Amino acid sequence: MTHWQRWSATDIGSRRAQNEDALVLRDEEGLWAVIDGLGGLDAGNVASAALAHALEHLQLAPALADAADQIEDVLLAVHEQLHAFAAQMQPPRMLGCTVAILRLTQTWGLLAWVGDVRLYRWRNRQLSLLSEDHVGGMQNELTRLIGAEDLLPDMAILRVQAGDRYLLCSDGLHVELGEARLAHWLARDPAQAQRELVAEALAAGGRDNLSLILLEIGEDTDAAGGGDHVESR
Repeated sequence: MTHWQRWSATDIGSRRAQNEDALVLRDEEGLWAVIDGLGGLDAGNVASAALAHALEHLQLAPALADAADQIEDVLLAVHEQLHAFAAQMQPPRMLGCTVAILRLTQTWGLLAWVGDVRLYRWRNRQLSLLSEDHVGGMQNELTRLIGAEDLLPDMAILRVQAGDRYLLCSDGLHVELGEARLAHWLARDPAQAQRELVAEALAAGGRDNLSLILLEIGEDTDAAGGGDHVESR
């Protein structure tokens, strides 16, 4: 049977007044999320905190098909809440968030995402991007955002293998480093990777809040899921 270990970190970066990212870390249930709030001081923080709260209190169904419906319902509900909240603000403001959510069972995984928070997989010494950014136009502007316009989350089913490493990360990390540096660190000890990914992103400029969740899948005949975790803030 497979089990997992988790390392995570979030950092305000070098240029922002507030960390508008949020993490959901439900290690025992196999649910994790990186949420990137947008909308400026207070507004982005409200958006990410609202989605994090909803995901943390979700009563997870064991079947992935049911979990997919649950997660979609949560995303749509928070989307409507944020849209209504923004309409009442004076002066009116845009607020919202992007997210990538990973739900793991013993052999399968469910990925759901909106925006440009990414999920990478390190398998057989190769890095693969499993999500696709919702961006477009000359400036790579977001085309999907929880809280603004119509919301349509994307989802994918993954086959999980012992030895896999999964990296959920906000654009504050992957924009600063790029895939070559992500692959470099994912090939190394996960605890070291956790520290060095943050340090290198900050050294590269740290222009945005940055957050990551790193998971390593192992195999243990006595384990039914869950595992050790390390986090940094």
